[in-house]
Amino acid sequence: MKISNAHLRSFRNHNETTFEFGSQINVLLGENGQGKTNALEALSFLCLTKSFYASADTTVMQQQKKFFEIKSTLESDEGKEFQVRVTYDDMKKEKKFTINGAEVEKFSTVIGMFPVVILSPENNSITFGSPADRRKFIDMVISQSSKSYVEDSIEYRRIVRQRNAILSVAKGKDCSNEISPWNEMLVKYGSRIICKRINFLTEFEPYIAQTYLDIVAERETPKIEYLPTVSAQKNSTVEEIAAAMEIKLIKKKNDELRFQTTLVGPHRDDIFFSLNGLSLKQFASQGQHKTFLIALKVAEFFFLKERCSETPIFLLDDVFSELDEHRSKKILLLAESLGQIFITTTSEKIFGGAEWNSERRKFFIKNGEAVNELLAA
Repeated sequence: MKISNAHLRSFRNHNETTFEFGSQINVLLGENGQGKTNALEALSFLCLTKSFYASADTTVMQQQKKFFEIKSTLESDEGKEFQVRVTYDDMKKEKKFTINGAEVEKFSTVIGMFPVVILSPENNSITFGSPADRRKFIDMVISQSSKSYVEDSIEYRRIVRQRNAILSVAKGKDCSNEISPWNEMLVKYGSRIICKRINFLTEFEPYIAQTYLDIVAERETPKIEYLPTVSAQKNSTVEEIAAAMEIKLIKKKNDELRFQTTLVGPHRDDIFFSLNGLSLKQFASQGQHKTFLIALKVAEFFFLKERCSETPIFLLDDVFSELDEHRSKKILLLAESLGQIFITTTSEKIFGGAEWNSERRKFFIKNGEAVNELLAA
């Protein structure tokens, strides 16, 4: 998959910005706050229907404006073109996503059509942060490779909201009759999600092991383990996980009434990262955290490429600022071999005497405007 061009209108600090991208590497240079990350944020809208950075569509809209628009041409590995347009109307509080002129009714159907891997400072929370941050990471990877997982996740979140509403209204009193049908659905969809996550991490672990070795070239052994809140093993079936969830719901019934929230299910699970048998979160250095995270993202790239039968787009936001020059160059060489990549940086030192042409393009970003050095020459 490649993004041939993009036009941003009233998006963040980009009033009217047009990019003609190179097919391999695209470097966005500029000082902080000039609009480099904003451009990558717009590209994430094309692939995921939303920002990788902001939680609400209104926050990316330019101040004093009532709408934003992103238009682009994307091309698949087989050469098929997609004209993609994303708009948001603040007056109507309405976002529209169109592909080749046809409006998409369910945004969830877009996930996985244009696979993308994003590495930004916000991703640091995957290794440093809470279980929710790690769940979010694996959920996005699985969602881009499995339509059924997307639908199950959407339905599961709806079920949890309904259960929590019943528990909240009950205020500690027994609500068995009201909550019983929601328990059945919680178990049905929750067991599917847990089973899918177990299978994914089993398949994903060799990818992270190989990419970590490619980056570090040392005998450090990364490991990922799934820590569900219910009893489940690598070979557990959906039926076995469902039975374990039913047992756990009975045990947690009084606690759920007391805390007025759902305490059983995949929304409470965690993922454990370790390096050489030691907890990454507790014992790893800042550099090891960064390397582990980059390895996770490169592994995500190869996993999605195989599962989606399409080369993902790679967005690298401010990746090299915390790395030494040797490791930065090694990661750059690896990234360039993957496919079309987009890099934001404040310094072009890492690129040395790189040659810029139709495949490798450099853009200077200042006050929400972009200049392609090659086209301007």
